Amino acid sequence: MAFSLSRITSNIKNNYGKYLAKAAGAAAVGMVAYDAHILGKLNADIYADSKEAKRCSAAFNNTLYQTEPSLVQSKIKKKLFNWELENNIFRIWNSAMGYLSGLGQMLVSGVVPLGLGLTALLTPLKHGKICKGAGIALLAYGAVKTVRDIFGLGQKNPLNSRYK
Repeated sequence: MAFSLSRITSNIKNNYGKYLAKAAGAAAVGMVAYDAHILGKLNADIYADSKEAKRCSAAFNNTLYQTEPSLVQSKIKKKLFNWELENNIFRIWNSAMGYLSGLGQMLVSGVVPLGLGLTALLTPLKHGKICKGAGIALLAYGAVKTVRDIFGLGQKNPLNSRYK
């Protein structure tokens, strides 16, 4: 079973719509995954910073108050506070939780192009109508999103509207 160039090109010519749909599906999945990754990284920093600030302020607040005057208790509280400031385990955990939160948020936000892209990409070539249908739907969705979100046509101007 040898690979011949003419056989490969004839298969591509007969299935170009399917291959274009698969390419569009791969591009859509790649764009949604890239956006989800970037939003996950941003959300990881924000979430970890806010949790770290709350944790450090609680630890600092503990050093300010004592039930009775004691130098030993004060020094132990100071050492505990310094240990809390240098502890990175909670920051790593909170960064991971923030990343997953941002990733999930963007995947849910982009569920339509992700679903259409995965359908076009993962459908076998023998189911050409499903693959082409998903590619056409992805093209239509992309056109609507481009006109509405990039060019701003068909959207209400929030500066001129009255909120009741």
